[in-house]
Amino acid sequence: MLLSDDFQDGNAAGWRTSGGRWSVADETFRQDSVSARATARTGDQSWSDYAVSVRVQPLAYRDSRSSAGVQARVQSDGSHYYLTTRADNKVELGRVVSGRTTVLATADYASALQFWRSLSLVVKGSQLIGVVNGTPLLNATDTRLTRGRAAVATNYATAAFDDVRVDGWTATSPDTQAPLAPGRPSVVEVTPTTVTLTWRPTIDNVGVVDYIVYQGEQFYQQIPVRTVTGTGPVTLPFSPTAASMQFSVAARDAAGNVSLVTDRTSVPQPPSYPKTGDDAVAPSAPGSPVLSGRTADGRGILTWTPATDNVAVREYHVILVTNIDEVRLLAKVSEPTATVTVNGSNPLVRVIAYDAAWNSASSPLVPYGPTPTPTPTA
Repeated sequence: MLLSDDFQDGNAAGWRTSGGRWSVADETFRQDSVSARATARTGDQSWSDYAVSVRVQPLAYRDSRSSAGVQARVQSDGSHYYLTTRADNKVELGRVVSGRTTVLATADYASALQFWRSLSLVVKGSQLIGVVNGTPLLNATDTRLTRGRAAVATNYATAAFDDVRVDGWTATSPDTQAPLAPGRPSVVEVTPTTVTLTWRPTIDNVGVVDYIVYQGEQFYQQIPVRTVTGTGPVTLPFSPTAASMQFSVAARDAAGNVSLVTDRTSVPQPPSYPKTGDDAVAPSAPGSPVLSGRTADGRGILTWTPATDNVAVREYHVILVTNIDEVRLLAKVSEPTATVTVNGSNPLVRVIAYDAAWNSASSPLVPYGPTPTPTPTA
């Protein structure tokens, strides 16, 4: 760790400010003017590879271009790399050299006032990573700036800053430092039998050598299924019994140190036919499934009121929920009836209707059993 400041001592010793109105209040470092660009710098001009992290709470914006964030490799002439949260619900990673701004990457991210969020800007060689609330959202490569101080900054906004930390990236022997967690998996394509994923890369003090992909049919499951050297795309088979599949990723370095696992991406069971057409209208919700009979071998016969659609309903999925956190696909059928085997305590069932474009609508989740007998009226 190169630097840490939580402002609990009531002062901003070691910080050099320019623009705005800076003060320490309520154990935070505040900038209270929306009428200017404002910067507070700290650290050493010789810093090269490091991560600068801060919690930031935007308090007021002047307009849609306003922002608050963190800077790295700050030069004496004001040149720097930056990671900001913007008033227009974006986060932005960029470079300022000789007063000229170059946007390197952006992503959608809600920027509500009065809420704290964590920003970390990682600079290692030519690699730049913007981490928002623990998730690497932005990546870029740039060689213009190699060394410089760290800073927090506002652009026509007021904000509070807290828990500033600067961590250096140094190789250790033996290497015991795990990589940062990679980005949460995003879905590239879903077919009736597969899902294709990719994710944003991450960084390590020595180097990431591969990524471990995990999946599970239930949210509590996390089983390693694939190891790859890049960030995808990776295509995985979809379990025919899963109501949904959960996917996550971790990074590993050459010493075997494994990062934290990303948040999971959930993908619902796809229909059994390829998606076609550009219809955007979902079917109506099907009726609640009821146990209308049993087969000779004891399986249940479920029926429900059919859904309707502006084109046509192609398929129904029957979903079973047991033991609070166990969710399974019981059947895929083309008509509003299915013969199923149900196990587990206090089982619940629901039905999802799909059209050709995979638009869907779901019935309520109801107990598995016959329609209750109506209470007689006087």
